[in-house]
Amino acid sequence: MRVEKSSRHRRRHQSTKRVLNLSEGERPALQIDFADGALFGNDAGEDELPEVLESYFVDQSGFRNFHAQANRFQIARSRKGMGKSALLSKLAYDLERQQEPPIVIRTTGEKLIGILEPTYKSYLQTQNYWTKVICARINYELGKTLGFAFTENDMALVESAEVAGFKERNIVGALIQRVKSSKIPIEINIKEYNNHEELLKRALDTHSTKTVWLFVDDIDSTYIDSPEQQMLVSTFFSACRALVRDFHNLNIRVSVRTDVWSNFKKNEDLDKCEQYVTDIYWTETDLKSILSKKIYSYFERNFSKEAIPLSLDYKSDADKLLGYAFPSRVRWGNTFVAPFRPIRILSAGRPRWMSQLCRLAGMEADKNKKQLVGIAEISAVMKKYSRLRLNDIYKEHIHQFAGLEKLIESFSNSPARYDTASLLSQIAIKYVNPVGAGNVPEIDGVPYRYHMQLAHFLYKVGFIVGRREHEGLYPNADFVRFEERTELLTESVQDDGLLWEVHPSYRDALTIGKVRREAVRQRDASRSRSRDLR
Repeated sequence: MRVEKSSRHRRRHQSTKRVLNLSEGERPALQIDFADGALFGNDAGEDELPEVLESYFVDQSGFRNFHAQANRFQIARSRKGMGKSALLSKLAYDLERQQEPPIVIRTTGEKLIGILEPTYKSYLQTQNYWTKVICARINYELGKTLGFAFTENDMALVESAEVAGFKERNIVGALIQRVKSSKIPIEINIKEYNNHEELLKRALDTHSTKTVWLFVDDIDSTYIDSPEQQMLVSTFFSACRALVRDFHNLNIRVSVRTDVWSNFKKNEDLDKCEQYVTDIYWTETDLKSILSKKIYSYFERNFSKEAIPLSLDYKSDADKLLGYAFPSRVRWGNTFVAPFRPIRILSAGRPRWMSQLCRLAGMEADKNKKQLVGIAEISAVMKKYSRLRLNDIYKEHIHQFAGLEKLIESFSNSPARYDTASLLSQIAIKYVNPVGAGNVPEIDGVPYRYHMQLAHFLYKVGFIVGRREHEGLYPNADFVRFEERTELLTESVQDDGLLWEVHPSYRDALTIGKVRREAVRQRDASRSRSRDLR
């Protein structure tokens, strides 16, 4: 029996060795230059070349409402790095390539706010502020499209288009000089320059055959949680909804982060906007398709059609495409798995994180003159990658809890896995006690009262995840994320038998130890103590 087992083990090891150490003759015919920064795409979808974005963009049925031209107002909502900007850019690009394209306007929340100083007097007044700003931005684009015009309505639009350029000069004097220099004998009502809503109505009535599509990305890019910012950003959506209701040939698409949207509890009007939201999630198959399409897109840009096997399809041949960049198996824990598995886990389901990890590991492979990116290259860049992920989580959620960085850093040099009692103890000993319970900031606008609030917040932002896998039980299971079980780590449902694990993408930067079997022992001991107390 021992000889037979040893023989099987040796054959399996030799097979794995052949997979991980391909000979030169077995290398793929299409070679990848891992130093090419465009290989895994641009981290910012809005900065990607539209035709390149289209080549690797993966559509899904959940985007149907967002794409539908009959839907006048739609909101793309997700966490950072999920592809909101890419979704907006792809739709705008598709519209611009139509036979009779509409007027497409791309802007950001930061640029809109730069048109006019915001007001924070009341929700209604702030909504009116957004109405003026949005109309001014559309007027500006219409003015550029119309150029020099000779009707009173069109002339007003042309002058409205000059507003952004005259911000630092006397606007009235600049406009009067502009009209005189154009030698157009027309009487201009100066007061109309501030009534952008009326100008927009007149413009869309006059040019009724044209449809205007306004794309606003990152409306929450500078968001800091405060009553003023809650009012400013939340009323933007109310203004958009009102505008598309008033103008039949105006369509608006915007993006917002999930964590910011959850803070708009005081604006009850947003309940009516929820029906227009498209939430972005990516399945394992979707993410695999994105990565394989990026590799195929790279081939299309760098090789002739004859050099690329025509049979390759990013869905059915995803593994073949990934095989040009990664070995077929890598060691992950105590077993060998397809390389996409650790890539997917470490990227936490976010396409941007996946691209960054692959790019960093690819550069490491290029430096070491490797033709494939293996687990050694991924491991070599984990310290840097992990620090990027920590910076992301701080920037994304600091407005929800001002003590987030200290709380997360308190896990440094600690175990990776905990039962619930040990997790609460870790939070108490390493964070609450040193800071002082009275100095713990509000969590999502709620005063701190007990440790479970902090544990639930860490689970909500993805720093810790649940673990279905208990000592061989559910051996093929994966992490349990907040989106799947939002009620966990609350007074009503603590853990439902799960353990808690610091997500692997954050561990290296914090020198968090490997998963310990001790966590299971802690859980069983805690349950035993609870039974004894009864």
